[in-house]
Amino acid sequence: MPAVTYRYQALKESLAAAITSSAARGDDPRLPHALAVVSGLATNGYLASLLVSRYARLGDPNAARAVFDPAAAATPSSSSAAPPKPLLYNAMLRAYLSLGLPREAAQLFRGMLPSACPRDRHTYHLAATACARAGDLELGRRVGADAAAAGLASDLLVATALVGMHAEAGDMGAARRVFDGVPRPDAVAWNAVIGGYARAGRLGEAVGMFGRMRSADGARPTEATLVSLVSGCAGSGTWRDGGMMHGVVVKSGFHCSLFVSNALLEMYSELGSLGKAVTVFRHMEVKDSVTWSSMIGGLIRSDKPGHAVKLFHWMVLNSEVLVTRSILLNVIMACAELGNWREGKWIEESFVLCNGSAFKRDPSVLTALIYMYAKCGQLGLSETLLYGSAEVKSDVVAWNSLIKGCGELGQVEKAFEFAVEMQRMGIDPDAVTFLEILPMISLVPSLKKGMEAHGQIIRRGFQNERTIANSLVSMYGRCGSLSLSVGAFTGIMDKDAISWTSMMQVYAWNGLAAEVVKLFELMKGTEAQPNHYTSVAVLTACKNMGFVEEGMGLLRCMKEQYGLEPHIEHISCVVDMLCRAGRLTDAYHLIQNSHSEHAKNPILWGALLSGSRSWGNLVIGEAAARHLLSLDPENRANYKMLADIYVSLGRRDNADDVLRVLMSRELDLRPGYSWTEGG
Repeated sequence: MPAVTYRYQALKESLAAAITSSAARGDDPRLPHALAVVSGLATNGYLASLLVSRYARLGDPNAARAVFDPAAAATPSSSSAAPPKPLLYNAMLRAYLSLGLPREAAQLFRGMLPSACPRDRHTYHLAATACARAGDLELGRRVGADAAAAGLASDLLVATALVGMHAEAGDMGAARRVFDGVPRPDAVAWNAVIGGYARAGRLGEAVGMFGRMRSADGARPTEATLVSLVSGCAGSGTWRDGGMMHGVVVKSGFHCSLFVSNALLEMYSELGSLGKAVTVFRHMEVKDSVTWSSMIGGLIRSDKPGHAVKLFHWMVLNSEVLVTRSILLNVIMACAELGNWREGKWIEESFVLCNGSAFKRDPSVLTALIYMYAKCGQLGLSETLLYGSAEVKSDVVAWNSLIKGCGELGQVEKAFEFAVEMQRMGIDPDAVTFLEILPMISLVPSLKKGMEAHGQIIRRGFQNERTIANSLVSMYGRCGSLSLSVGAFTGIMDKDAISWTSMMQVYAWNGLAAEVVKLFELMKGTEAQPNHYTSVAVLTACKNMGFVEEGMGLLRCMKEQYGLEPHIEHISCVVDMLCRAGRLTDAYHLIQNSHSEHAKNPILWGALLSGSRSWGNLVIGEAAARHLLSLDPENRANYKMLADIYVSLGRRDNADDVLRVLMSRELDLRPGYSWTEGG
């Protein structure tokens, strides 16, 4: 080996060792970097990639890029071999991703010309990951096409990243095509496609792929697999799906996993199955901060804020889990729901203002406290915290929380004052500000204030925000201006289900049931899918107009066509509609064949019994009464309605029997008295 080459190689290895050892010891990499520059080796691809990685670990993307650029542009010389460009580019791509800069990584890949720099499997893997995180599906498709042209589309590393990218964008067709092209997918690849189906709300397909994974060679379900399935069920499943998913977890042997148990706990909380969430919580031998936060949050979502505060105190006294931001935000919200500002004040003093607390400068915690105090009627404390905290004083989110708290307290004028004060201080309102203000105007209601707010919305360029436009439709309707409501609705270019439903509700408020039905027919010709609120609005209109067949048809297609499980308000509306039309037998069968929880609801049987009294139908009336008296035996009105049916049919003896039962149960309450002063 020539002496020059030997010295070059030795120096390069020495510098590489220095860079690596500086990382291990936590030393400043600038010294070996300077030596590389002085020795002319700073553009060596291998050394540059080490420096890029080192600066990335230090959180300095600019320093990493300052190393990368000259090395990437370097021309090979006689004294140095051509730099391993894929290694260098991969280091920079990885650096951007590790620093949370996926857009910069995607931009770097765009400028990476294949003629000047070859790409390897790691390059495509990193580029696809960057596109997934940056939401750049267009570039992602190009990455996939280039990888296929290079013969790497079925490479496990590349394919897994591409599956994840397509799944993140919601294109499960493309994700599945890439996945199916992998000869032997591993657990990571399976998890990517299962997680994609779950996030897209396609729970059946996610479970189907899970079944295939269990029978496939070379891959076994992992904690991540079950977490994806359970989380998908939380987002788009029903309580039945939740029970099924819990069974899958137990059969798979992951019921003792902390991560999977936390996912189950969150799933049951999201589905409103508080009892099952509590059961999971109690059976968990190990609980971390996520466990406690999920349980406290679940109690709040189930309208049990008092229990949430008690559980928080139990955690503080009996566990070694430290209070996290998530736990703190949940328990502050519980105090807001309770209206207990003293409890909130104690939490602030004990966990936010105490010495060494990391939360005293945390904007999200301070904002939660501001909202809590405002909702509890302690506006002075809210203002003191807002004006006295540099972290939130100029933050529109904190001001929005104050405005929201005032609105929920019923102090609408005060909310308007704060909205004006915020602008005086040079803080521009955002979309959320108007989304808080518009419903308050609806409550007043004040058409003048509504038009002023609309003017501000136009001036600040929010008129094309669909959520704001939807709120304008409702606000004008509540303020009594049908024409302005129609104008706001017409101006929405891309109407969603809320847009259509809001306009239907406005027509309903104005007694225009026929317009509701017409609007629904127009909606069916668009891509917007009706939701539960749309169905209630249309069913109510059908009931008011006597459109029985149309109402029954909508109830049938709710689940068949739109995937909506009818709620009690839908069934109740149709039962009322059928009773008005005298179709009592159909109403009876509808209740009988409904979901078991609906069939046990006394409201439905009460409506049927009332309808039977109106039409003098003893057969249906007696059947409805049997169900109703077993479900609600203490309600004297039910006995009276049944007795009235007997009386109307001339069966006084039967009516007397019913009234005797009423008296024997001591339900024959004396009529109420009122003492009024005439004059």
